[in-house]
Amino acid sequence: MTDTVRDAIAASLLLETRIVADPVEPYGYGSDVSCVSDVDAGVLELSGSDPLVVAQALVRRLDTPRGSMPDDPSYGISLRSYLSAGTTTTDIQRLAGVIRNELVKDDRVESLSVTVTPSTTGDALTVLLSITPADSGIPFTMTLAVTSGAVLLEAIS
Repeated sequence: MTDTVRDAIAASLLLETRIVADPVEPYGYGSDVSCVSDVDAGVLELSGSDPLVVAQALVRRLDTPRGSMPDDPSYGISLRSYLSAGTTTTDIQRLAGVIRNELVKDDRVESLSVTVTPSTTGDALTVLLSITPADSGIPFTMTLAVTSGAVLLEAIS
């Protein structure tokens, strides 16, 4: 997006009339449609702090290449880029920290632990996340399967 387009959008927004009052704290997380790579067929709407919505958002964050979001260039890491790239054991151990640092950017995540296990051939990763949400405080775990084709949410409990 060019600066000219951004400026045109900003100028047109100034002409808009607010029809909804400014929110007051606590802001909460609203609601979201259930989706990872595509919208749920039933267009299931869930609370923004629902563990499934948080899990899906974290999967998207781990499958989005850094710099690909024009309005947030520091969003995401592409886990798929780590596959078949000649990574060392040290690289894999560091990857857990990279994942953790990326996921704690989400306000809904209070804390988490990350375990990364590469396949013996180096063409896949299993990522186990243990997450404590910021609001609900009810911890959950999720398991991701990372292949060259996708980052998949295998399990959430």
